[in-house]
Amino acid sequence: MTGGHARVRTVAVALPLIAFAVTGLLAPLIAPADPTANDLAASLAPPSADHLLGTDQLGRDQLSRLLHGARISLAVAAAVLAISLVVGAVVGTTAGYLGGWIDRVVSRVIDVVVSLPGMLVALAVIGARGPGVDNMVLALSLWSWAPYARIARARVAGMRASPHLDALRLLGASRTRIVGRHLLAPALAPCLVFASTDVGTVVLTVATLSFLGLGIAPPQAEWGQMLIEGRPFLASAWWLAYPPGVAITAVVFASNLLGERLAAGAERPSILRLAWPVQFSQPKPAIPAEPGVVLRVRDLSVSYPDRRVVADVSYEVRRGQTLAFVGETGSGKTTAALAPFGLLDPSSVVTGSALLNSTCELVGLTPAQRRQINGRRVGVVFQDSGAFLNPLRTIGAHVDEAVRNTGHGGRRAATRRVTEELLRLVGLPDAASVAHRFPHELSGGMRQRAQIAMALAGEPELLVADEPTSALDVSVQAQLLDLLAKLRDELGMAMIVVSHDLAVVSRIADTVAVVYAGRIVETGPAAAVIGHPDHPYTRGLLDAVPRPGTVPGTRFRTMPGIAGGGPDDLSGCGFAPRCPLADQRCAHHAPALRPLPVAAAHRSACLYPQSLDDAC
Repeated sequence: MTGGHARVRTVAVALPLIAFAVTGLLAPLIAPADPTANDLAASLAPPSADHLLGTDQLGRDQLSRLLHGARISLAVAAAVLAISLVVGAVVGTTAGYLGGWIDRVVSRVIDVVVSLPGMLVALAVIGARGPGVDNMVLALSLWSWAPYARIARARVAGMRASPHLDALRLLGASRTRIVGRHLLAPALAPCLVFASTDVGTVVLTVATLSFLGLGIAPPQAEWGQMLIEGRPFLASAWWLAYPPGVAITAVVFASNLLGERLAAGAERPSILRLAWPVQFSQPKPAIPAEPGVVLRVRDLSVSYPDRRVVADVSYEVRRGQTLAFVGETGSGKTTAALAPFGLLDPSSVVTGSALLNSTCELVGLTPAQRRQINGRRVGVVFQDSGAFLNPLRTIGAHVDEAVRNTGHGGRRAATRRVTEELLRLVGLPDAASVAHRFPHELSGGMRQRAQIAMALAGEPELLVADEPTSALDVSVQAQLLDLLAKLRDELGMAMIVVSHDLAVVSRIADTVAVVYAGRIVETGPAAAVIGHPDHPYTRGLLDAVPRPGTVPGTRFRTMPGIAGGGPDDLSGCGFAPRCPLADQRCAHHAPALRPLPVAAAHRSACLYPQSLDDAC
């Protein structure tokens, strides 16, 4: 089915709802008579030119009462749905994002409310407070909010680990901002679909309560009230009960069909809005002119409820230099690089010390304190630019938000000028044109450059690049690495690059830290580590790098086994199960990083480093 036909069918099934909503709004203008005006002389008059739907036992015009009944019934339904939708979406979104005990408590409350019979709750509230429009809205809202909360919670819980949220947390967005601006909108989408089906349910419930004498009190016109008044005259005056009955049936069926149509159209991934409207109250500290250590990490450990993934990692990175973390997938390199900045799962526990610019301890910061750091003093370039960038927003809109976040923008024109300058800085040609294009219109390399422009908007002291070239071809990789090196030198930044490829980091890194099973097993100057590797794992990574001039058909040397395990899974060397030099001592003694005789800055965690030269 084409999109045009689908839209036509959706409008067609919604026509009864639209018709009753419009006529209800216009009832005071289009109704032929006052719906409460009695005329006993015209009592029970059949349909005629004067009264198109006849009159009731008090001589009131039935068409006028039907139109005003639509106004009251749909107004009550709209009020109930608005309250239920807002309360349910906010409660469910907040619980789904925060998780933990808050999520568990809210989930139990939702389960209890959903399990209660809605009509009994309404009868109890109205019985205690009396009939009336306000009490009916309150009674129906008390149990109608729970399904919306459940839907919103399920929607947001699936987004909790999204790269979009990582980006927002990096740029310093508060929890309130993330929930209100970036999660509530996508959570509302499925709630609105459910609300379309709930219109009929609420209208039917209102009519039922009025039919029982607990709803809208006479003489106001309401469809349920019209049914109860017409019941004694079913045999003699059919026009009293059938029109409101048909109206209720039409609204219920139309709302159900509309809900089905909307649900079918909504079966595609929702997209989070990306915006970084975070305000900072403190000025960015001045960067010292003399070169020095920008980030010093000591004894960093990261644990999750079931295991520890990084243990006792120490490193430092200096201004104008690049530290590269290298290792296989699952080695813990990304965790070691991102943990100091609070960019891990909320269930992680980070211990140790991470000093930024020798003055700011990053470990243990509150969310409010971290917002003073992330996005301004520290920028991050993520691996998957396709997941990081919102496909519904232009490149310029993304960078504009990052510029406003840092306070470098102003009016829209001034902000856009800064945005275009950033795009030119990262090597994007025709910045004005690129700013108006959407992410899918750019190549992978261009998207990464746009992401780098966003990271540079805060003039960071430190830039962290998490596998920035893994999805790019070789020529684009080289261009992007050259760009990062150029920006590092021109802006005087420190840089951390995470990669699984030693050949990639050799092009940009000053220092290399090789990570295996959550520990650094070798570290030192890039030339020493790559040119004279000491640890068997480092040599294995180098053997896997293709070399120019290799005879076609030559098989690469590979390491036996697969990467895995955490720092606490083995009592000895974590690499021992895969190492050709391992013996019983390696299985029971965990080697520590120690300086090598050639250069003290080059350190290795191997019990038999001298054996490597003999083995080759």
